[in-house]
Amino acid sequence: TRTYVSWLSGPLFFVSLLTGLVWMVWTFLRDENEWNEVTRVYYAESAGCKPDFETYPQCASESDPEEVCFTIPEEYSEIVFPEGCDPECTKVYDNCLNTFILWVGPMLVGMVLFFMSFFCTFLRTENDEKDVINFAKLWIFLLFTVWLTSALAGVAAGVSTALLAITLASFVGSAIFMASSISSSERRVQTKGFWERIKDKWGAHLDAVRGLVVVLTAPIAVIYLFMSVLNQAVRKIGLPISKSLQTDEERKDFVTSRARRQIETFRSWDRSKVFTYAVFWGFAFMVMQVIVARFTVLFLSWLIEKTTPLGLWAVTGIMIGVGLLMFMLPPVPGVPIYLTLGIVTLATGRETLGIIGCMLYGAAVSLCLKLLACTLQQKAIGEQLSNYVSVRKAVQINSNLIKSMRLILGQRRWFSVDKVAILIGGPDWPTSVLCGLMKLDLFPILLGTTPVIFLILPTMLTGSFTYMSGLTLDDGQLEFPWAGVLATMSAALTAIVQ
Repeated sequence: TRTYVSWLSGPLFFVSLLTGLVWMVWTFLRDENEWNEVTRVYYAESAGCKPDFETYPQCASESDPEEVCFTIPEEYSEIVFPEGCDPECTKVYDNCLNTFILWVGPMLVGMVLFFMSFFCTFLRTENDEKDVINFAKLWIFLLFTVWLTSALAGVAAGVSTALLAITLASFVGSAIFMASSISSSERRVQTKGFWERIKDKWGAHLDAVRGLVVVLTAPIAVIYLFMSVLNQAVRKIGLPISKSLQTDEERKDFVTSRARRQIETFRSWDRSKVFTYAVFWGFAFMVMQVIVARFTVLFLSWLIEKTTPLGLWAVTGIMIGVGLLMFMLPPVPGVPIYLTLGIVTLATGRETLGIIGCMLYGAAVSLCLKLLACTLQQKAIGEQLSNYVSVRKAVQINSNLIKSMRLILGQRRWFSVDKVAILIGGPDWPTSVLCGLMKLDLFPILLGTTPVIFLILPTMLTGSFTYMSGLTLDDGQLEFPWAGVLATMSAALTAIVQ
């Protein structure tokens, strides 16, 4: 079976390309086959989708409250909006995604077959784990490219649902292929080998991982134990549909044999250490995701609202002061600060500097703010704490890790790869403070930090494009309809570089 399934990679790849090619030719063959605003509304009406008059009550027809106010001629070349009918009324069909799924269906089938063709090749014994990881990265990039292309073509409304469906279908199909091509004994051998490699590489950190597992799966574990008790009770009753109990130990136990093995595995852990890590994980989540994240978002949202009516220079001074204060807090990263600068500089300086000028100005202010914060963190915090033996002991100043860091950061080359990787790749506050604790020269450190502009730019542009995507003209149309797509691209790039 495995040989046959692995051989399917060629035919599946051919069929996927043929399906995608035929669909593309059909799409560009006639204007009626393309997906645009006119065909979207026409297909929604033909499919019987109900317009959303609760959100858009003004879009109902005066003559028939059950119908929309606009019409589409039989040749459906354009949408006719009578007087008093807003062009935004086409949004009444935004929730009708069934027609889009049908229209894009052949392409989705082709992509699923394409995924399955590559997956079949990984069932061959000569492939290793790196090939699987590389294919996963390629697949994620492919999905993002499809979404981006569709968004630029104006059909992003249903792409998220479509890509979710295709990804789910691909992984379900992969699971079926895997189950049909690999025997249970082979799966156990591969699972055991994978677990041994994990223990060899990450064995010293498994307790921390177990603590995270406890935090994430505790409610599910309780439900699982309850179902195991119920399953064992059914087996003890002896119903014909249940599995028979083979030994006296199984008959006396109140959970299934599999659940008992899992309980014994859990009991073999160093539970005090695992629960300690679980508490640390929960505390870290509360601090980073609830307290810091919520407070930062609320505070910066309030700041944007209050500073928008002010002039550019006043806003710049306020943002530098607030940014420095937030940079001095260890849990606060630079991302929300750069994001806010991208919004407020464009909102207040568009009339003065223009859009491109505001973006360049915001990037320059963000870089200066970052370098000023690094200076304060290194000189005002790090070097002052370097005189305390307890602090130097806590950071293990004489450890091999810190000595290696000192050696790399102290080299004469300003922009070496390893030096820039530490200064930019490390967390903001700890990296700068450690430089102060090691009493490194300030100017080479700041110069090596300047490539951080490549991390700042996509973050700041995400804020700018997000702001632009909400601007409308006097007639209600979006002033920059492409800004939402660019904001998503910038956000994706930010996620990659950050």
